[in-house]
Amino acid sequence: GRSTWHNFCPLFLSTMKGTFIVLFLFAALAMARVEADAEGAPAAGLRSEEDVEKLRSEAIAALEKPLEKMKVKELKALLQDRGVVCNACAEKDQLLKTVRESMHLPIKKDHLKKINMPHQADDDEIQRIMKELKSKQEQENKLKDMLKAQGIATDGISFGGGMNPDEMDKIIENMQKKKDDKAEKDL
Repeated sequence: GRSTWHNFCPLFLSTMKGTFIVLFLFAALAMARVEADAEGAPAAGLRSEEDVEKLRSEAIAALEKPLEKMKVKELKALLQDRGVVCNACAEKDQLLKTVRESMHLPIKKDHLKKINMPHQADDDEIQRIMKELKSKQEQENKLKDMLKAQGIATDGISFGGGMNPDEMDKIIENMQKKKDDKAEKDL
C-alpha cells in the first residue's frame, strides 16, 4: 500500500498553502499601511490630533459659560456625561485640564453611564438619602421655630426625625443586596 507520507502530503500541502495565503494577506496589509504612513495619512479608524483639537474647541464653544467660570460640580457633571472619571482631581485646575482633554468625547446615554460607572449608582443613592435627611432636619427646625415663637422651650425636644428600626433594617438589607448583586456581576 501507500506510505504514511503519501497520506500526509496532501494535508501538509493544503496547510502550507493556507499558511502562505494568510502570510501574503498580512504582507499586503503591512505594505498598504507603510504606504499610508509615508503619505502622512492617519491610520484607519484613528483621528488626527488636529481633528480631536477641533472637536474639543467646538464642544467648549457650545457650552453656556466658559469652563473657568463653572463650579466644580458642573465640571464633574461634564466628565460624568462623557463617562470619564478623574480620581486624581483634587484641585479645580486638575479638573479643568481633564475636562478640556475629554470634551471631544461623545455624551453617553444614561443606561451606559450606569454600566460604565457602577459606583455612581451608589453615590446617587447616598445623595438621595442625604437629601431626605436634610429635608427632615429642615422640617424639624421649622417646627421648633414655630414652637419657640409660641413661647415653648424646645431645648432637648426630639421629634423622632430618625428612622424607626424597621426602616433601618430595610435600608441595610437593600444596601447588602446591592453589594451582593454587584459582586455577582463582577464574577
